[in-house]
Formats: sequence, C-alpha cells, structure tokens
Amino acid sequence: MMPENRWHPPNEAVEPGVGILVYYPESCSVFVFRRVVLASGSKGDSGYGANHPVVEWLLDRAKTPGWTRASTVITDASSRSHAKKIANSIEEAGADLLHITNQLDAGMVPTKSVEFPVVVSVHDLYDFRPRAIDAGDVPVPLGDRFPSSAKSRLLSSCKEGMSRADMLLCSSNRTLLEAREMFPQTRCELVRDSVDESFWNPRKLRDREVLGDAGGDEGKCLIVSVGEKDPRWRSQFVDEVISMLPEDVREDILLVKIGSGKVDLERVATYLQHAECLLYPGVSVGFQSPPLEAMAAGCIVLASNFPLHDEYLPPRSLLPATDPDHWVSAIVDVHSEWARAGGVPRLPDEELVSMAGSFGREAHGVALARAYDLALGSVER
Repeated sequence: MMPENRWHPPNEAVEPGVGILVYYPESCSVFVFRRVVLASGSKGDSGYGANHPVVEWLLDRAKTPGWTRASTVITDASSRSHAKKIANSIEEAGADLLHITNQLDAGMVPTKSVEFPVVVSVHDLYDFRPRAIDAGDVPVPLGDRFPSSAKSRLLSSCKEGMSRADMLLCSSNRTLLEAREMFPQTRCELVRDSVDESFWNPRKLRDREVLGDAGGDEGKCLIVSVGEKDPRWRSQFVDEVISMLPEDVREDILLVKIGSGKVDLERVATYLQHAECLLYPGVSVGFQSPPLEAMAAGCIVLASNFPLHDEYLPPRSLLPATDPDHWVSAIVDVHSEWARAGGVPRLPDEELVSMAGSFGREAHGVALARAYDLALGSVER
C-alpha cells in the first residue's frame, strides 16, 4: 500500500510515511516528496566522508526524484548519544528514511527495530577484507592488515551495523558482489559514485596561463599523471615508461605529476582540459576517480586494466597493468597525433565526455532515488 499523502503547513513536522505535496503554480503540478535524514560522523570532503556533501547536494537540488533532505545529523559515531540524537531528528522531521553516508559510521545503524528503513553507503570493503593487488613492480596494499585495537573495534561495530541495515548502497559492481557475500541478510543495491561533469566540462575551457610556470612550455606535448609516493598510484611505473620512450618523443613530452592528498581542483581541471592524455597505471580506491574526471574533461585516458576500471572506462583506455611496452606504444600514438596536428591544442574526446555523463550527478540522483524507493518498499524490484 502506498503511504498516505496530505497537505501540511510550512515548517510543521509530519508523520513518517506521510508524503509532502508541493504545488508549483506556474506548471499547475503537484509533486510528492519523501524525506531523508542524513547522518555522518563528520561532514568532511575527503576519504569516505566525501560522499556526504554530494548526497546532500543531490537531495537539496531535487536531483533525487520524489525525495528531499529533511535534516542532517553530524554526530560522533562512538558516542552513546548518537542513537538518541538521530532518533530525535527522525521524529522532529517526520522523515521516511535514514541514510548513513559513510561506511565507517555504520555503527550508527539503530540496534533496535525501527519503523523507518536505514541505508548505508559503502564505497569498498577493503578494510574488512584486506588484500594486495600484484602490480608487477610493486604489490599494492588495499585495506589495513594489522589495524590498531581502536580501529578493530570500529570495524567490528561497522560490520555489525551493516548487517543490521535494511540496505547497503554499493558504489561499484565489485563492492556489490562482495557486500552480498558478506551480508547475505542485508539487501544491497548499486548506487555508483558520480563526477561533477559541469565542473570538468571542457566547453568551459580554463586558460592554461593560470598555471604559470607549472604549466610548462606550451610547445610541448602535455601528459598528466596522478600521485607521487603512494604505491597505489604506481609513480615508479610511470617513470619507467617515460624512460623507455624513443628519445625524440621523450624530448617532446612534458610530464606533470599531480600530487595526491589536498590538491587545487581548479588547477587539476586546467591540466586535464589541456593535456593530451592522462596516464593512470594505479588503482582507483578513493571516492574521487581521476580517470573519470579526465573523461569528463574530454581528456584521453590510459589506465591499467585493474578491476573497477573496466566498469566505466572504454576498452581502448585499458592497458596491461604490468607491461610497459604497451604503455610506450600508446604514448607514442598520442604523441604522433599531437605532432600530426602541428602541436595545436586537441579537441575534447566527445565519446569520453558522453561516457562520463552517464556517471554524472543526474544519474547518481536517479539511482539514489530508486534505492530509497526500494528500501521504503514503494517500488517492486
């Protein structure tokens, strides 16, 4: 049975399961919105916390059809008061659903049966199942094999919370399959992370001059890579590949390595909009995906054929992770196109821009709304 809908005065709390009817006089249309309370241990913009402001943005700007944000609860997941704080927020807002946006806050999932569904965003499960990927030159560790006692307690609490949740929102098919195996009693749905395509839009071309000396000689073939010493980015492999290029090609190449950690995204976008290609032999594990951002900027991507990359990159972008000869050949081809064009700036790769759009904010909002609907039980599978 569909929940009841009724009018309500502005700023008045409503009962859970009672939709909000919003009237738009210009179109003579009435829309029904369900209400979500978001909960997080911190409103950060990095790590797993980077998911929170995106979900908040989607809900606040009507990108999640039929759903809107009732309130946000920022609380210490380790505090005993978080349960009461969340329950009070749900009751005051008359919300229909609780969304815990950070997997490391899954301990916030109520320990007692509640009348509203609870969903948790899960980016990956590496901390719960540590592993290493053989990248040839170096094993890339994913997850902490020897966590501290405090982190072990946190992970145990999170695992218990995820098993209590009504639904896990998984950011990739790989995570989805793992989650279904680890939490067979919890419903799992695919809600991919997204890229802000309007920010990276190559049609909003940034002036390369803003890079100053860091922009280098505009007469060179600009190639970008990501990361420095972190083994996930495999910076040494990039150096090896560049050293193997024919001398005449290598002399034409300007390689810029964008540091990991806190970076100026405006500068990153400028580099990607002007680069001939992005070299990405590393492993995508963070909330932000450099290959996806490069695609949105219309930049050619050369990436390792590691798991996850094949979920959003076209086959022409994937190269054997441990074979430098394939990378050398691909870079020579990029250089040849640059030289054939007389060194003039490249045009955006429209196929990549279009593919990135399918991982944009609009798609994210639609997938999120569908998952909320399923969690609420208002839509058949």
